[in-house]
Amino acid sequence: MEYKDEMRKLIDIVKQQSFTAPLQSTLDDMKILTTAVKDLNDRIEIRVRKSLVGDDDKAKKKIKTKAVKKAKPFPSVTPPTQTQPKTNQTALPTQTDAKVKALQQVDFNKMRDDLLAKQQALQPIKPIPTQ
Repeated sequence: MEYKDEMRKLIDIVKQQSFTAPLQSTLDDMKILTTAVKDLNDRIEIRVRKSLVGDDDKAKKKIKTKAVKKAKPFPSVTPPTQTQPKTNQTALPTQTDAKVKALQQVDFNKMRDDLLAKQQALQPIKPIPTQ
């Protein structure tokens, strides 16, 4: 526990000095602490890996594997062909091409007129010439 107390004291000193010490010195202290934490993290990671590798070797020895039967391949399946009844694509007797085209033309004209009206509303006001 003695090293933890020393570490905490050093961290407290760096914290206190960060307000009063020059900025460059504070940045250097921060860099040193960051490097120390990174090194500590790397060492702990190595220790954990070593401990896991040792356990893995023991675990491999204990595990007995049974022979696994090879799975049977699925028989090839062909999708059933479905015959779809042909639908009559002709127009209803009440609708003729002329009527449909006329309705489409009316809709087109209506949309064009609406667009022109909106464009007219957006045009700038033109001055009236005085005579």
